[in-house]
Amino acid sequence: MFAKKEGELLDSKDKYELGVVKLTETGEVVAKLEEELKIFSVEVEAKKKNADEQAEIVGGEKAKVEVQNAIAEDEAKKCFEIKTAVELKMNSVQKDLDAALPLVEKAMAALAGLSIDDFRMLKALKTPPEAVSTTFTCALHLLCGIDPNVPVDKNGKLKTEKPW
Repeated sequence: MFAKKEGELLDSKDKYELGVVKLTETGEVVAKLEEELKIFSVEVEAKKKNADEQAEIVGGEKAKVEVQNAIAEDEAKKCFEIKTAVELKMNSVQKDLDAALPLVEKAMAALAGLSIDDFRMLKALKTPPEAVSTTFTCALHLLCGIDPNVPVDKNGKLKTEKPW
């Protein structure tokens, strides 16, 4: 019985010593982990501070971009309105031009049928009827850029409104 108790006590003692060794080793490991944790916490704080600074910069830049984006959207609206107005004006001008071109061609064809003698005969009148004078002035306006004998100013327009 004594041997049995002695064996149990020795076994308990071995377990106790093993437990103390394990506790000591665990304490050392925990101390090392606490030191590493302190080092990592300092690094984490530094990285967190850096990230916060970056987030603040990004937030400021984002605000600037939003302001610029709003300005750009306003400009885009204005440009679209201008584009629409210009397109409407272009269509209107094109319609007017399309309507005027046949009339100009018709007038040019009518002028081609006139001879210099026709003008000399009309020029011989001292006071021609108003319609003849107006027609003569219109014909001279049409000939301004074509015939070098028509008197024109430096802008290529008829020199006088009453060329009679």
